[in-house]
Amino acid sequence: MKRSTFLRGAASLAAVALLATGCGSSGSSGSSSGGASLQQVRIGYIADYNGAALLAVAEQQDYWKKAGLDPKFSVFTNGPLQIQAMGTGDLDVGYIGSGAMWLPASGKAEIWAINSVSNADRIIAKAGINSLKDLRGKKVGVPAGTSGDLLLNMALAKEGMSKNDIEVVPMDPSTAVSAFGAGQIEGAALWYPLIDTLKKKVPDLKELVGNKDFMPDQTFPSAFVAQKGLAAKDPKLAAAVVSVIKQANDYRKANQEETIAATATYLKVDTSTLKGQADVATIFDSAELEKLTKNGTVDEWLNGLQEQFVTVGTVKTITDAKEFYASKNYLDAPKG
Repeated sequence: MKRSTFLRGAASLAAVALLATGCGSSGSSGSSSGGASLQQVRIGYIADYNGAALLAVAEQQDYWKKAGLDPKFSVFTNGPLQIQAMGTGDLDVGYIGSGAMWLPASGKAEIWAINSVSNADRIIAKAGINSLKDLRGKKVGVPAGTSGDLLLNMALAKEGMSKNDIEVVPMDPSTAVSAFGAGQIEGAALWYPLIDTLKKKVPDLKELVGNKDFMPDQTFPSAFVAQKGLAAKDPKLAAAVVSVIKQANDYRKANQEETIAATATYLKVDTSTLKGQADVATIFDSAELEKLTKNGTVDEWLNGLQEQFVTVGTVKTITDAKEFYASKNYLDAPKG
């Protein structure tokens, strides 16, 4: 598998703050129901369909309480920030896209469950720029360490180019949207739904490259991750969280429209804004993900991403996915 990647300057992400609710305190005690104490778990997410759908379903269907959990949610702009919060002990579980997979591969977190396979990332440019080569010497907004950054590195390598051929402007996703809309940059490495937002301001923008340009040789999974070593430290918590994710996966696969509605309510947005986001992801039920885990397909996805990380120097060597994907925990967790 081939796939060039992304991240440099992860430290700069520290300047990007949480967008909404603060992290709650962790511990084995939490609210109680019917005399039974619920275990608190601090969970991060990204406020779009793929980043929040399973959490929305779990809330609506009351899966958390049934699993004995009291979740405290915090919204982030990207995956690397969530893993940074795990490193400081402020977050237990989070959601990341493919561009942040180098972090669990580097031992900064562990994967508990695959969420979906994405086709949401794009390299975009203003009108008149019709190819990646036309971006030579141009300013390109890049959120470091994200799936957009990953796609940019892959696309440049495919054209025999590197980031030295363009003027990379590191910026968080919302700033990149604003800067592109204001004409301050000529290109950006972003994803849907941010691009939907931009199209309202810049309807003639060009989509130069997307995930599909590298599929099926390369796969772009998103996942739920946790603090490194947490599954071994608290197997009861790990099993309960994954059990909720499995149930929500099964509901989402069987009830797409209802899931979109639940997510819209959860994010306080109109359902019409989420339908396009749902279309750019391949989703699975838990039985499919168990099969893909058992037959080694998930490991292949993760190791394929690492090949790209090695290419650009984000990681030095490929770490067997079995070292950072808690597959046994996923397979053993009950489905409710």
